Amino acid sequence: MCGIAGWFSSEIIPSQELDTLERMVCAIKHRGPDGQGTLLLPNACLGHVRLSIIDLQNGQQPMKSYDGRYIIVFNGEIYNYKELRQELLDSGHQFVTQSDTEVIMEIYREFGIHGFSRLRGMYAFVLWDNANNCGLLVRDPLGIKPLFIHISDDATVIFGSEVKAILEKIEHRPELDIAQLHLLLNFRYIPGNGSLFSGIRQLPPGCVMHWSPQKSPAYYTIDTPETPHGNTLDQLRDSVYHHLTSDVEVGCYLSGGIDSSTVAALSRSKSAAPLRTFTVDVGDDPNEALYAAETATHFGFQNLQLKIDDDVSQELSKLLWYLEVPKINALQNWQLAKFTAQRIKVALSGLGGDELFLGYNMHKILLQAHTLSKKTPSFITTKVGTSLKKLFQAISGLRWSETERSLIILEQLGHWPVVYGLIRNVWDSVQLRSFVYGERMLDADLPDAFEYLKQQWPKTPDPLLAAAQFEWRQKLVNDLLWQEDRVSMAHGLEVRTPLVDSVLYSHVKEFSSEVLLRKGKPKAYMKETVSAILPDHILSRPKSGFQIASYDFFHNHLKTLARDQLNEKKVKEIGLFNHDFVKHTLKFSPTKRLRWHYFMLYFMILTHIWIQLFESNVGSKIP
Repeated sequence: MCGIAGWFSSEIIPSQELDTLERMVCAIKHRGPDGQGTLLLPNACLGHVRLSIIDLQNGQQPMKSYDGRYIIVFNGEIYNYKELRQELLDSGHQFVTQSDTEVIMEIYREFGIHGFSRLRGMYAFVLWDNANNCGLLVRDPLGIKPLFIHISDDATVIFGSEVKAILEKIEHRPELDIAQLHLLLNFRYIPGNGSLFSGIRQLPPGCVMHWSPQKSPAYYTIDTPETPHGNTLDQLRDSVYHHLTSDVEVGCYLSGGIDSSTVAALSRSKSAAPLRTFTVDVGDDPNEALYAAETATHFGFQNLQLKIDDDVSQELSKLLWYLEVPKINALQNWQLAKFTAQRIKVALSGLGGDELFLGYNMHKILLQAHTLSKKTPSFITTKVGTSLKKLFQAISGLRWSETERSLIILEQLGHWPVVYGLIRNVWDSVQLRSFVYGERMLDADLPDAFEYLKQQWPKTPDPLLAAAQFEWRQKLVNDLLWQEDRVSMAHGLEVRTPLVDSVLYSHVKEFSSEVLLRKGKPKAYMKETVSAILPDHILSRPKSGFQIASYDFFHNHLKTLARDQLNEKKVKEIGLFNHDFVKHTLKFSPTKRLRWHYFMLYFMILTHIWIQLFESNVGSKIP
């Protein structure tokens, strides 16, 4: 795992620009504490920081192919590189290292862009072809690893694993992209390929950008792998085994749930020493740490546990600097990564299991809504929902409560992108915008969050599979994987996700929602599949996780920050939000029905800190 940075330019790059490249690399040096390298070419600058996991002695980058034709900077791991390397050797290719990085260049030499579909792993890389004086920017099809780009007015393509590297190259101060902030406040992540920085976006997952001087970039899509044969447990085992490929020790995150227990259980047989597992005690779910300890005892794992500090507010500015976007549930993962990195360099995570095997309560609610829509004529559900909504709004002093949202879901039954959005607490409306936003937001041309959902909604008629596909491409990539990458790499830790694997995904996506959600039970098929390796007392545990109770968290941890960041003077000065919303929310006693309101207050605090870090400051220094 590493970090990359640099740019392509149609004009010859002067030698003094090496200083700029060095600054870009230094801005992301946390991603690669084991080494760094830079290379200045006539039309390209390539920078790299390294966290050494494979071929510890000879994996330095930028790396040249054996004949000097290709040069690469690579962030990620290729788990099937040994098989590919042997195949290429048998075909007459030459190698000078034992690294997975060199395999990428020879795959390209042999198969061209189509060869990238054979890479099983997580990756974002830049490959330069000296013979044709052109370059490629490439991101893995599942979007596990980030790659940001900015195309300047003179068509220079600037890239980096994190935005803060790009900020060292561009001349103007970054501006907040208000449209993207609006989508963030609705989805709790930025959908699509944007960022909070105007003019800086992500290369889409599975995309290859081909660049050459004096031409517009061309874009290609990496082919998806063929659906593998075999049962699901074999596919899970195969994915975990591939993700254990390493020249250093690999441990596992361990919660009380099925996903991490499955990954750890399958890892055990490949571990020579007792597997080391790592758990965070989040406090609001007291059984989580106990369950993890029980699992570790059952399988003979070592289990190291971290109790989260009570005073977490002091970490927020630093965390936000690494994340580059406000996120609600990142603190727990941040502290777990920090704790784990003090002991090992690579950890496997169960992230992605709920998206792959339909494990969220959202899937259960959506199934219930779908069942109701098939049994009840739409004019009835619409009329009942509308009438009850109006009645509730007339008698309730609380806007956008859980009850009101449920009635709107009933009103919208059958309009599945809207229903899904409401279940996920997308709230966009003219009335709520006026309630939440200040002049700076209200004066901007904001996209409609529900219209965005409708445009991006998959074509499959099954709303559960459509929701799963949407979240696999959007929420997983731009929320969970983004967060996991940033909090782990901030501490020089590589986190791998065996349940987010291209081969495994191509197998599971063939199943219907009836199979995955048997008898309406989330993750029913996965539980049946792993019952051969997990005991009943693990399979029967209630679902838990790292979600915070927003109303309690605010009052227990954020009151001081709220006084600093949400006072009337500060709110009006920045102009993004409406201070009346702050006053309205705080006049109620904190309860579960105020979850959305307190999440919004939390986002407001984080957004104000973001402004101070990246608009007022260039964001190149850790706070």
